[in-house]
Amino acid sequence: MCRLLLCAFFALCLAGRAHAQDGGPPEQDADVGESQALGVTTDAGLLDGSAREPPAEAAAATPAEVPATQPAEAAAAEPADIASPASDVVVTASRPSSKDRTQDRTLIDGERVRTSARSTVFEVLSQEAADVYVPGRGVGLHGVASGATGGIRIRGLGGSPNTQILVVEDDVPDYQGIFGHPIPDAYVPHLIDEVLVVKGGDSTLYGTNAMGGVVVIRSRWLESEEDGYAVAGDLAAGSYATLRESVSLLGRTGAWDVAAAFTGMKTDGHRQGAGGGDMVGTAALRYRWTPNLRLTLRNKVVHVQGGDPGPVQSPTTDHGFDVWRNTTSMQVAYTRGKARLSLVPYLNLGIHRLYDGFYSRDYVGGATGELKLPLDRAANLLLGVAGEGVGGSVANRITGERPSVRSLGDASVYGQMTLQPFASLGIVLGARGLASSRYGFVPLYKAGARWDLGRGFFFHGRISRNFRRPTMRELYLPYPTANPDLKPEYAQNANAGLGYSSGRVEITCTGYRTEARDLIKYFGVWPAAEVVNIDHIVVHGVEGRVAVRNVGPLSASLSAARQGVGRYTRQNPDAKINFSIDFAQAFAAGFLGANLTGEWVHGLFMADYGRQPIPDVFVMDLAVRYRHTSRQRGMTLEPYLLLRNFLDRSYAYVAGYTMPGFNILLGLKLEI
Repeated sequence: MCRLLLCAFFALCLAGRAHAQDGGPPEQDADVGESQALGVTTDAGLLDGSAREPPAEAAAATPAEVPATQPAEAAAAEPADIASPASDVVVTASRPSSKDRTQDRTLIDGERVRTSARSTVFEVLSQEAADVYVPGRGVGLHGVASGATGGIRIRGLGGSPNTQILVVEDDVPDYQGIFGHPIPDAYVPHLIDEVLVVKGGDSTLYGTNAMGGVVVIRSRWLESEEDGYAVAGDLAAGSYATLRESVSLLGRTGAWDVAAAFTGMKTDGHRQGAGGGDMVGTAALRYRWTPNLRLTLRNKVVHVQGGDPGPVQSPTTDHGFDVWRNTTSMQVAYTRGKARLSLVPYLNLGIHRLYDGFYSRDYVGGATGELKLPLDRAANLLLGVAGEGVGGSVANRITGERPSVRSLGDASVYGQMTLQPFASLGIVLGARGLASSRYGFVPLYKAGARWDLGRGFFFHGRISRNFRRPTMRELYLPYPTANPDLKPEYAQNANAGLGYSSGRVEITCTGYRTEARDLIKYFGVWPAAEVVNIDHIVVHGVEGRVAVRNVGPLSASLSAARQGVGRYTRQNPDAKINFSIDFAQAFAAGFLGANLTGEWVHGLFMADYGRQPIPDVFVMDLAVRYRHTSRQRGMTLEPYLLLRNFLDRSYAYVAGYTMPGFNILLGLKLEI
């Protein structure tokens, strides 16, 4: 059915459908609205780190002419939360990307995610930041349960599963009720406006699971203020009988906005048992009652199906899984002047089936309310309340066993004060009081500062106390073991760094230290396995990035990280380097772009205490695309070619799960 819909869509495009309704958005030149070659921002810019619409003269320029950041002198002249810098790409978001101006973070534009040669959104994050590590096992499918990959580690915390890294999609925390982590295959780039990676965690703003970091995903709407629509279709095929299809719609009519997308991927995999597929459908509807009051409804359905191929030494072909998830949310937002009040209730439901008879139903439901209140030009106050409950049921369809599980819940109040005593100095103070149904009162806090030193130089520093409650699996499920006496995990994260940013050059260096206690670890194998709290660990490291933008048609970036993780070395690398070289050239009616990326990972182990080392990983990918716009037909045609591991290197992130050799994906994208 999806293929038939795509074929019909392509036929309509070739027939020359109009780009928009009468009175819709004006036609643009082919180079207008193209993202810059580097759609990645770190700490450069104004104190609030927000994004705004570019001025008219910047919007009319070619991508190479859009300034990446404002000079520090210009930044200091504007009060916080009133104006914000143009980021590395043309972004039309109306709200700040980050609520905390002192966070050490990486901001990735949605177009950068969509055009990457990497297979999944999480892998794109790993490519763009050296202190973010995401392992893979095949072609575009990470899977669940045994043999799964896609766990995110940020500065030593996280992992597989990544319960210590929280994913927040459109203001909704996204994780499974029983297992406590997100589905890596549940995110598709077609509606992503931007992805913000917060490093060092922030449980003050986000609550449980935000120990090592937070991945904040924000979806986009039609950029035009006039009625109209934008439809895109993408069809790609490649190695290992891989087929990827997608259709997306952005529209606006009267007081209504709509955003919807459907994506399907299917592959045989690069080895027996590695095949599978996923399907993600998402829709959002927004109604603007007044210019100040908006109601938004969202729903996302995810279906992931595949298997664990096992290590190459002892492959498996029947370890399948089948996962369905549905997330529904609503947002009511009211703005008056610079004040903003929002309420977001949500419900995340899931059904998981595994080859060994495992069957579960789970839910995560809650609500968050926030009030942002400017006190004066030098102070802003953010107040919030949140409540959440998780629960579910588990059964073995073969034996009939039904382990007893108990639901968990918490309620919180939190606040954050943003101060700007001087034009160049920003200070953020925050605290959260969390009342857990199982663990009682949990105090959390943070403090940070950012100082623009002038001439493009800046300093930032931050400390925070973060928290994660044990998952229902760790407390109750005997797979392989459980421990109802587990205590919550706590971490104190600190970082400080210096940086320089101008219109074409960015240099940053950050040192970090994380001290965590009562971490939950599994030891041994069934029937002698155990899950316990360990005493504490200390992770310390340094991360740096150098980027040069728009030197003629070329841009380049290099990021590197080195860390010491102590005793617990499993899937926690010592060092990582990522680089990118971008070529972007606009023509009268077209745009040619190429992106060469590479990743080197050193010090990987499959066990703690530095045991079972894995050879270093080095892989390079290349993406090439040409965009042609027909003004007469109101249509954009974009063929592209993705060359993955084009050096055909043999490597693995997980021992025994070798990655594919040289493989390709050839695609065609149409927009009207």
